[in-house]
Amino acid sequence: MASLYTSVLKDHVLDPLEALLKSELGKIPIYYDREFRSRANFFIRAIPIQDQLDKPTTEDQLRQYGVLLRLYRRTPGPYNKEKNLTQLINYIDRIKRLIGNNSNYRPSGNYAWNDGTISRVNYQPELEEQEQAFTAADLFFNCNVLI
Repeated sequence: MASLYTSVLKDHVLDPLEALLKSELGKIPIYYDREFRSRANFFIRAIPIQDQLDKPTTEDQLRQYGVLLRLYRRTPGPYNKEKNLTQLINYIDRIKRLIGNNSNYRPSGNYAWNDGTISRVNYQPELEEQEQAFTAADLFFNCNVLI
């Protein structure tokens, strides 16, 4: 008999995370490009980075998932604290609060994840040459999924 298949990363992590972010941030586009592509003046690039078995049992398993959210923002003119850094920090703080408020996420009563958190923020990520036109920050989203 064939096993039932569910794309846990897509159905329980990526799709709910994207919907949650869009509900808070509105029209900020989210892309899943492996390599950087300049898409807009403000966007998020989501990169799955972790799928790790935490606790196996005889009936199910608890898996840890990680997604790197790289936030890009391009502003015209010279770099300054208020225009570039402060506005980027404001968006990062909104995302941290949003994930914190939804750490055990069940959209419409459907289980997505538990223990969701932004575990780390890097305000000075290493950028490739084509990314240099943007102010960027990395947010590391982690959650557990019981499957």
